[in-house]
Amino acid sequence: MFHEIRRRDRAITETEAWEILAQSEWGVLSTLGEDGWPYGVPVNHVVLGGRVYLHCAHAGHKLENLTFESRVSYCAVASSKVLPADLSTNFESAILFGRAIAVNDALEKRQALEALLKRFAPQHPEEGAEAMHTEFDRTTVVRITPEHITGKARRVSQT
Repeated sequence: MFHEIRRRDRAITETEAWEILAQSEWGVLSTLGEDGWPYGVPVNHVVLGGRVYLHCAHAGHKLENLTFESRVSYCAVASSKVLPADLSTNFESAILFGRAIAVNDALEKRQALEALLKRFAPQHPEEGAEAMHTEFDRTTVVRITPEHITGKARRVSQT
């Protein structure tokens, strides 16, 4: 069902892939539309309880696609550095395959939004609380439940 990593020498463990996903500030959510066209969009995320959460408006391309097809791919890069003299790049990346749905449970939605605020704006708790109050009903939270995760890295030290 899922492809093997071609460059086995760059494969990392599932645990490392989850660490990369947890560390990366953003990733690209890839969905499929009813018209057959793929759509990739960069979004912030948080890993919570072995799932990935992101937030968005109540309407838009990604939600339209998720209504059609819940299977998604989510790719995140925790670090990268181009090495011009080596004609290469050092990197750490993870790709998660899973099913994404809009969260309907208010408690789960609140926990995900609080985790996003804590992760991306920990120095602004008052503003976060105000945004939670005013934007909660205008925000959709999407949960990706994983089915498969892989990761690759090239970590060659420079000489």
